[in-house]
Amino acid sequence: MDILRAKKVDKIYEMKEMNESESLERFSWHAFKQKSPKEDFSEISINVVKYSGGLPLALEVLGSYLFDREVLDWICVLEKLQSIPNEQVYKRLKISYHGLNDDTEKSIFLDIACFFIGIDRNDVICILNSCRLFTEIGIKVLVERSLVIVDDKNKLGMHDLLRDMGREIIREKSPKEPEERSRLWFHGDVLDVLSKHTGTKVVEGLTFKMPGRSAQRFSTKAFENMKKLRLLQLSGVQLDGDFKYLSRNLKWLHWNGFPLTCIASNFYQRNLVSVVLENSNVKLVWKEMQVLIWSWMYL
Repeated sequence: MDILRAKKVDKIYEMKEMNESESLERFSWHAFKQKSPKEDFSEISINVVKYSGGLPLALEVLGSYLFDREVLDWICVLEKLQSIPNEQVYKRLKISYHGLNDDTEKSIFLDIACFFIGIDRNDVICILNSCRLFTEIGIKVLVERSLVIVDDKNKLGMHDLLRDMGREIIREKSPKEPEERSRLWFHGDVLDVLSKHTGTKVVEGLTFKMPGRSAQRFSTKAFENMKKLRLLQLSGVQLDGDFKYLSRNLKWLHWNGFPLTCIASNFYQRNLVSVVLENSNVKLVWKEMQVLIWSWMYL
């Protein structure tokens, strides 16, 4: 991209992903050595193709890996891919991550992969700038490297395999102890950490969403040791106890179904730049006067 910019080219062509029909054919040549899937493998082949997101590299690697395997093996592989990406695909995609200029660009990429897909670009810039990540130029670099996209509604997006690659970079640093990862997003891992109060100062971001109308209760003490927590997203969650245990470094709080009628006065809020309390029970924002500088707050 830098070379093209230096040459002042008139137009840069953006490569499109393969459509489902093209993807299925390419995958079939590697998985079955023919143009289309075998009869008993049609539905699961479509599921694998959807996972690949039209990425030729993934279609070829996964097709070759699944060649001559039984349906039960395919099912097992597809389930595994939901939490751990295929090693060959992961290694090749990871090259683009390591090619980033510095740790700020890498942090922006990982934050987007875990928390900000589908979020307005300007909002993310505001939130992550408060984390000293120089986000305006960082997102431009990620877009130029095709690691992130910005759609016509100014929302951030990312190919599913790139998202999974970013999350795997985090997971592999502590495969057996999720509390030692910088970001937590996987439902089972977050449930384990919050239930057992094992969170550590390594954790910088956490998201936990309960499906439908179900609700999960945790003690605020589960956050006591997460001193570096910057980003927190909750949905269908109730926290019981003293809100002083939430990190003073919190920059972003997105809480769908906030259960309280007012925001706790002992919840340290001076570093927050974004608070989104969707479907909340808030009747009174604060019972006591607060001195705050926030970028925005949604109730």
